[in-house]
Amino acid sequence: MSTYNVLLLILALLGFMPLIIILYKRNRVKKILTTGLVAKAVVYDVRPIPRTASESVLYWFHAQNSAQQYTGNLMIKAGLYKNGDTLDVYYLQGNPQRNTVNGAWGSPVIVGFGIALAAFALFAAYKLYQMGPEAIM
Repeated sequence: MSTYNVLLLILALLGFMPLIIILYKRNRVKKILTTGLVAKAVVYDVRPIPRTASESVLYWFHAQNSAQQYTGNLMIKAGLYKNGDTLDVYYLQGNPQRNTVNGAWGSPVIVGFGIALAAFALFAAYKLYQMGPEAIM
């Protein structure tokens, strides 16, 4: 295999990285939602995200049978939460730092974006392969 073909293979694989990360995170959220424990979290800060209609919501909660306080954040449509509001947080029993809320990574749009990016990278690698190393170097 030539250096050119290896570079094309790397290009194609890098195009699939966002999709792999998205699917991994969705799977991890699904696992936490199905096997995790539920806690009531309290919103302690809501920060607007500039030039978007979204906010970053920071929350804290206590895991079952633990006095330790854990924190998390989520990005959500503006105006849904304010300081002092409560929300349900799901976390892994052995690792409360791995926590999530219902609906996280649930949008099919982000999966579609990952698929489109992977398809574009694969198409670009194929077209570069067709052109051959002489067209680029």
